[in-house]
Amino acid sequence: MKNIFETRDKKEQHIIIAVYIGIISGIFSAFVKSGFEDLLPPRTAETIPPPVVLLQKLGINVDGMTFHWLGYTVNWGGNGVHILFSVVIAIVYCVIVEYFPRVRLLHGVLFGLLVSIFAHGLVVPLLGLSGWLWTAGYQPIISEFVGTAFWMWSIEAIRQSLRLTWTKPNC
Repeated sequence: MKNIFETRDKKEQHIIIAVYIGIISGIFSAFVKSGFEDLLPPRTAETIPPPVVLLQKLGINVDGMTFHWLGYTVNWGGNGVHILFSVVIAIVYCVIVEYFPRVRLLHGVLFGLLVSIFAHGLVVPLLGLSGWLWTAGYQPIISEFVGTAFWMWSIEAIRQSLRLTWTKPNC
């Protein structure tokens, strides 16, 4: 079995490019995750999303962080937190892959599932932003893990494409 911690040759590491790719893929993948959550919601309609709860706990008035679109009220504050989280994780992932390419295992999905377990199974409940994931029932768990797989897959697809294009100019 190959060592997952085998590093990429230093001459082949492109950390600054990885950060830029992380920003781009993080924004794009946040829309992928939001779209998935519209199809298979991870919580009931009455439940306040964790990003909104976080802003409320920080003393921010989330009611003023909305806009209206085609009869919908959209909370840009909660969505902004969601996008920021996605960008941060995408940057971390893209930089880690520059050092340890085997982290891309299963097109990054394994990394994404570990992030989801850590974030939604530990950090979010400990911060009081949502209940414990395993007590929510099977539907939120399916939504969270399948949505995370699509989210991470999109980050890796963009990472691969942009890295190849930006590091091999004759592609």
